[in-house]
Amino acid sequence: MSVVKQSANAVRLDPRRVEQLKNIALKLGTTNAGVIAQTIRQHVAAGTIPADIPGIGVRKVPGGITIGIDDAEPVKLGYEIARQIASSLRAAADNGASDIQPFAEVGYGVMKQGTGIKFLLPFSGTGARSYKNAVSFPPDLAADLAGVIEKAAQ
Repeated sequence: MSVVKQSANAVRLDPRRVEQLKNIALKLGTTNAGVIAQTIRQHVAAGTIPADIPGIGVRKVPGGITIGIDDAEPVKLGYEIARQIASSLRAAADNGASDIQPFAEVGYGVMKQGTGIKFLLPFSGTGARSYKNAVSFPPDLAADLAGVIEKAAQ
């Protein structure tokens, strides 16, 4: 699995395309990033690209799933805790919940912070991350990650 670098997120558009993008966002009641996210979701739904999220490894394994973020060692989870994590990600994305929801038994945490959702892997033990260096997702991507986890945990 590759690490997604922040510098790789610049997209250059002709100013006329930017204006078109703004007009689409205005009509749809979203942001420019929201328009792009909707387009990506449409392509996932159509099967053009897989639902996998770059830099996040979610795999079904005997008795549960594993989740690995960037170059961190994947952590094995039972199906129930995986569903709880997915539910917390979705709640933070949908409701803007700002409570820290740690899962002590596996060392994960989910927290709404600013406009993003922090997802820790792990927050305690070997290789622990703090909320300062946790991976942050926009709400729509956190909801997509919840869907990927739910699918793997079926």
